[in-house]
Amino acid sequence: MNFSEYFNRGMVYDDYISHLGEKLEMHVQHYNRCTIEEDTENEIKRIKNLKLIILTDPGCGDSLAILPIVRKISETNGSWDIRILIRDDNLDLMDQFLTRGGRAVPLFFFLDEDYSLVFYWGPRPKIAQQIYEDHRKMIENKEIEKLEVIKKIRNFYSRDKGQAIISELLSLFKEYNCMN
Repeated sequence: MNFSEYFNRGMVYDDYISHLGEKLEMHVQHYNRCTIEEDTENEIKRIKNLKLIILTDPGCGDSLAILPIVRKISETNGSWDIRILIRDDNLDLMDQFLTRGGRAVPLFFFLDEDYSLVFYWGPRPKIAQQIYEDHRKMIENKEIEKLEVIKKIRNFYSRDKGQAIISELLSLFKEYNCMN
């Protein structure tokens, strides 16, 4: 699958920010909380030049927590070209990458210079997903409100300050030979 058409119709990050409205403050908080240690920064700078398509929804809580961290990784690397697509305007792409049959976002498509998919990641880091999975049966059995689990995930993102996302992505960059 060639992603060039999707990439070319995507918006740049600064244009996406204008879609956040009142959610911009939360986005900025996650960005500012994230710190990258010197050793990690050196590893990030070794990641090859990549193109990145982010499929998202501006109102999605996971997106508000994860996109700022990925942006910080990108800025640290200095060579990525990012485009953002809104999920509901790109269901043809979304429906090829469902999570447990659902249209979960954000999804991150890392591409080579020919717009071929190297790997994709999302919709959330494994630790955050595990929080949800640990409560899935209780949600289904109405023993806990889904909103309570979402709060637990939000708390995780606030405490973690982006470190799980950075670690997970660095592992994938290594696994998929994306390091110089």
